[in-house]
Amino acid sequence: MPLTSLSTADGTLLISWAFPAPAQAVWAGFTDAALLSQWLGRPTECDVRPRGMVSVDHGGGYLSRSVITDMDRPRKLAMSWEFPEEPESRIVIQLRGTDTGTVMNFAHHDLGTLVDSYGPGWITHLTYMEAAVAGTAIPASQFWSLHATFEKMYAAHLTADTATP
Repeated sequence: MPLTSLSTADGTLLISWAFPAPAQAVWAGFTDAALLSQWLGRPTECDVRPRGMVSVDHGGGYLSRSVITDMDRPRKLAMSWEFPEEPESRIVIQLRGTDTGTVMNFAHHDLGTLVDSYGPGWITHLTYMEAAVAGTAIPASQFWSLHATFEKMYAAHLTADTATP
């Protein structure tokens, strides 16, 4: 897992991830319905253009809705994020090609007190996305066990960050 940095500040989750794939392939992971279905959920609408709507069925009656607010293919994708029973938030994804692949900076803004509950989820989803982009999808049946592992790691990270020397 090439998670290179993780931080939370002021209700924003910041994740930096190094993908061993070109930016166009990583971009497709966020914009191609077939790839979205391998890592985020079943797209019910996938209109990836400015003011377009992306809706994803995560199962169990949970449907996220996003409106594309800014886009610069294949470098930047910004969108709203609406999830049931939560305030609307914003996501900004920036991609930068490197000699070895692509660095993604992922920011989920306006999470408030939900920021730490989103950390393990996005890490799990991005692990699935990396596999999907590489053409080696992880079976959906492994999602919750992998998520539980990341929750433990994330909790340890939080504890280490708040420990006083």
